[in-house]
This record gives sequence, C-alpha cells and structure tokens, in this order.
Amino acid sequence: MPVGEALSQFPRERTWLLPALQAAQRAEGWLSPETLATVAAHVRVPASEVWGVASHYPELRLAKPGRRVVRVCTGVACVARGGERLLERCERRLGIRAGETTRDGALTLEAMDCAFACAVAPVVEADHADRGRVTDAVLDALLDAPAAHRIPPPLTGRGGPPATPPSSGSPGARFTMLRREAERRRTGARLAVGVGTCGLAVGAGETLEALRVEVQRRGLAWTVVAAGCNGMCWAAPIVEALRDGKPPITAARVTPEAVPRLLNALAANMAERDFAAGPDWMAAQRRVLTERCGLADPYDIADAFRHGTYGTLARVLEEGRPEAVIEEVRAAGLAGRGGAYFQTAVKWSGCRAAAGSPKYLVVNGEEGEPGIFKDRHLMEGDPHRLLEASLIAAYATGASRTILYIHGEAELAAERLAVALGQARQWGLIGERVLGSELSLAVEIRRGAGGFVLGEETALLESLEGQRAMPRTRPPFPVESGLFGKPTAINNVETLFAVVPIVARGGAAFAALGGGRGTKLFGLSGNLKRPGVVEMEVGCTLRTLIEDVGGGGETPVGAAVIGGPSGSVVHPRQFDEPLIPRGAVNPGTGGVVALGDAAAVPAAVRTLLAFNARESCGKCTPCREGTARMLALLDEPEIDVARVQALAETVQLASLCGLGQAAPLAVLSGLAEFPREFGVS
Repeated sequence: MPVGEALSQFPRERTWLLPALQAAQRAEGWLSPETLATVAAHVRVPASEVWGVASHYPELRLAKPGRRVVRVCTGVACVARGGERLLERCERRLGIRAGETTRDGALTLEAMDCAFACAVAPVVEADHADRGRVTDAVLDALLDAPAAHRIPPPLTGRGGPPATPPSSGSPGARFTMLRREAERRRTGARLAVGVGTCGLAVGAGETLEALRVEVQRRGLAWTVVAAGCNGMCWAAPIVEALRDGKPPITAARVTPEAVPRLLNALAANMAERDFAAGPDWMAAQRRVLTERCGLADPYDIADAFRHGTYGTLARVLEEGRPEAVIEEVRAAGLAGRGGAYFQTAVKWSGCRAAAGSPKYLVVNGEEGEPGIFKDRHLMEGDPHRLLEASLIAAYATGASRTILYIHGEAELAAERLAVALGQARQWGLIGERVLGSELSLAVEIRRGAGGFVLGEETALLESLEGQRAMPRTRPPFPVESGLFGKPTAINNVETLFAVVPIVARGGAAFAALGGGRGTKLFGLSGNLKRPGVVEMEVGCTLRTLIEDVGGGGETPVGAAVIGGPSGSVVHPRQFDEPLIPRGAVNPGTGGVVALGDAAAVPAAVRTLLAFNARESCGKCTPCREGTARMLALLDEPEIDVARVQALAETVQLASLCGLGQAAPLAVLSGLAEFPREFGVS
C-alpha cells in the first residue's frame, strides 16, 4: 500500500501522529526522511517534531532493515535460558553484530529487550513471528530460511448482529433477549486450543490447524476454537475439551503429530490419563480474573453472553447508581495492579467529581516491562470481560469516551480486542444509549510503539496527544486535567478485570481474599519447571510460586527477580516473606524470574539497569544521566558501593516519575543481598 493511501485514513490532527507513523512504517517497512516529511504534512506538525516523536519510540525504524529481520530476546527470562548464547551464535554465523545488516542486505540481526513470551524462553523472533524454546537446531533453521510460522486466522467469530436486536425494555430485559440469542447460537462440544502469545511461539497454531483438519476428516461433532491460554505455558500446546454439563479435560503438549491420538483418547475417555499435565497446577490458585481464560472463545460474543459476560453491566445500568459502583470498588480495597497500587475508588471518584467534559477512560494495556506478560494474557483470553469492565468503569466515572491503549507488538491482544469491540457494537453494547440506558460511550483502540515510560500514566497521555512520551509534572492530576486537558481515569488491564467480579459478587467478597487485598496475577519464568501465568491471593510467598506452583528450578533457584526493571532481586532467605504491596517483598507488577544461581545476579541486574538507561525518556537529568552513570560504575573492575548508593539515592529522590525513582531498586537490592557475587567484600 502506498504511504499516501495509508495516511488517508487519519484525520489531519496531531493526535493521530503516532498511528500515522505506524501505518507509514507498515507500508514502507521503515520511516525514510521522505516519508517523515509526508507524515508531517498530513498531520500538520513541524517536520522536526515528527522526527522527535519518531525517534522516541523503539518500535519505529529510522534505518532501512534487511529483507529479513531476526531479533533475539535478551530479557532477563531469556538470558536465564540461554538467550545471550543464541545471540552470539547468530553473530558468528552471520558475521555481523547485533544491530547490523548483512552486506547483501538480506538480513538484519537485532537484540530485543523482551518478546513477552517469557514462559517459553528463550525466544527468537524471525520474520515477525516468535519462536519459543529455541534450540541451536531451531535457530539454524530460522537463519537459513524464512519462518513459515504464522498466526492462524480465527476459526470462529460467528458473532454477527443479533437476529432481532432489542429496541425497547430496560437494560436487564434487553440483556435477557440478547442472552437468548446467544443460546440459540450454542455450538455444543468444543476443543479449545490455547492460542496465546506463548502457545503460538511453540506451535499452537499448527496444532489448531491439524485439529481442525482431523476433526473435519473424521466427521466429528467437536467445534474447534482458537482460545486464549489457561496459563499453563509450560505444557503448551494445550487443548481443553469442553462439553456441556461436564468438567473440562485439559490435554497437555498436544503437538500436530499427537492430534489423532488425542481424538482417539477422547473417544475412549482416556484423554485425562494419556495427556495429563502432571500435578494439579490449578490447586494453589484462586482464579477470579482468569476463570474464563483458556475456556472462552475470544472471537464469539455469543459465547461470552452464555457465560454471563455483560450481565453485571446490565444490572448496574438497571439500578442506575454509578456512585454505588464506586463504593463497591472501595469496599473491595481494589488498588491499581500496574505497580503503584493506588486506590482505584479514589481515582474514580475524583474523575466523577471533576468539572469538564468530555471525560475519558484510558485502559493502559501497554505493558512494556521485560518479564511482565500478564495483561496480554488477559486481553487474549477474555477480551469481552475487559470491554464489560471498561463500560462499567466509564459509567462509574462519568466518561463518555474510552481508549484502549495496547502495546504495539501485542498483535494478538489487539486483534482479539478489535474483533470483540466490533461485535459489541453490533450487539448494542457500545455507542449511544447502551442497552437503552443513559450511558453512551465511544470506544477506540490505539497502539503504542514501545517505550517503558508509557507505563507512567501521564507519559501515555502525551503519546495519545501526538507528543513524545514524557511524564508531566503533577498536580494537576489526570483525574482533573488529563487527556486534552479533560478529566481522565487511567487504569491498568488487570485492575479493570477485577471490577466485574467485584461488582457482581460485592466488594466484601473480593476483600475477603488476600487479607483484604484480593488476588494478583504473576508471570513465572526463568529457571522453573512450570513457567506460566498464575492468579494467587495477595500475600502468597515466592516459595509457593517457585516451588509449589512453578515446580522448582531445573537447578536450585539461587535468586529471583520480581517486578521487572522497577523491581528488586530477592535472596532465598526472603522466599517465605508474604508478597504484599510496600511490604518486605513487593510483588510490583507481578513478574517473577527465577535465576539458576546467585552467580547470575550481576548479569541480571546489569540487564535491568541497562534497559532502564536505554528507556529513560530523557526529560529529567537524574534519570537520564544517573542510570547511565550507575551502569558505568557497575562495569568498573572494583565497584565503589558507596558511590553507587549515593547516586542511586539521587536518582530515587530527584527523578520526575515513578519509573525513574524505581530504576535503582534492582541495583541496590542486588548489591545488598549478593555482595560477594559483585566482588564486594
């Protein structure tokens, strides 16, 4: 598609600058100077500022890549599984360094900060598709020829508008009519393949296609569904056999070659034995937010309706008391799951009380922290729940516009949310007078382009306005003056997922979990036998996560990185401490990377600090200069701990945003808990 045609879909306003740059890059493969000038003219922004924005986002290319691009993940989880060794192998075979292109222009080799498929590390992205659990042989094959690995098209998506859209009645009555329509579309027994980011990287797409073909060939009554992941990434590809009135059967490690054997085992009622995953991985969990992940058909709104999705929204609209929703959230004690743990009800009530309109709800699905992959797990597995939660949140805060801001490389999450959003519009759940109520809501999807700083909510607002993503000074706070100067509530994906069960079952029920703090999602990766995504009550311990749920390490676990680049390194002596916000061991955003031994700590700390230094937005000097200087101090033959600590204190106290303030945490915890490994006596 020509660049001019790609740009024609966007209004000529600055807020569309980033989407225009992304569209131009898809059309051209990179952003040439001529293309940047074309974009500048289209959105009416000075060319110098367009370059400033384009150079700010890691996913935008200002240099022409080779005909093929191979990226090796060097995030902490992949390094723990040999990612750096794979990168070195690529460099030797190709005769180039990471960041270079072969002389014939055939291939560009790059190191990537994270592929966000941490549970199937090590990961290599070739030709825009991830491969997980990469061995030397797999890597050589990827380098020799273009990868045939592709995301399969959805096998369902039978949504379509309801045959007789309800045009009268209360929200509850209209919901009942829509649910009857959904019941008429029931398909019976289903085979749900776990087609999530991690599953795709280890062959779930191929399993899906093989299962579809074999079911059709045998004339079986099963409907094959491309579902999300149930969290058992370690056992992927996963297939769930779902039959009305019977408990699901989970089949693990179903390769395309194993598909005929699985169907035979299902016919003989022996699938639970022949394809058992092993220990009951779900037993220690408290699955509230993830209860439908792996079971729901993300491409079918009728499936969502049949299982009660949008029913809580209908009840809320029927009652007509938005303040009551906020009070339930307050009673639940729900705190933001993006890492800051700020009280959600305080944010919502502030937005509702603020003067000005329109009001905005921004759903932060950027999730750009290496080692953190729980939000895309939720969006891929149960997108209609996120839409329902967003509708409830908009109603409670008084918002009339919602923006779903999704990471630029979270393609599967964005695709499934786009399908769900289109279906929700067809069923009268998005737009004017939702279910005949007073709620009217416009919803759109925007994509990020990388940048760790987008986890800071005001930097995300700058991005939406077409600026470089840099934090704003506060006050004013977003709930008073946010997007375009209007009251704005910004919530993390996991935070919103908790809203539906809280409102449906009452805030007290959620508060009864986790000592009044509810549940928390954790992404387990690194040196573990059973990595994946789990949901636990807040207050669980690292020992429970690592040993009971994660199965322990393939070698003894000598340390754990928790919370990603803003987190800390934890010594085994603290593995029995409860994971409580602002406690002795803070869960942060929920990433847990188990390291094989204490000797791996310095490399992990350096990886995290180098990421923070690269990803500093540059606005404030303490973060921009301090992180780079700390990195240099760590590389000195003898580390001067006092200088590192003094510099870290300056960065923590003087940085503008929470990301800069947290940047030294891994360094400080690593030096404090593992001095010998850093050569410090």
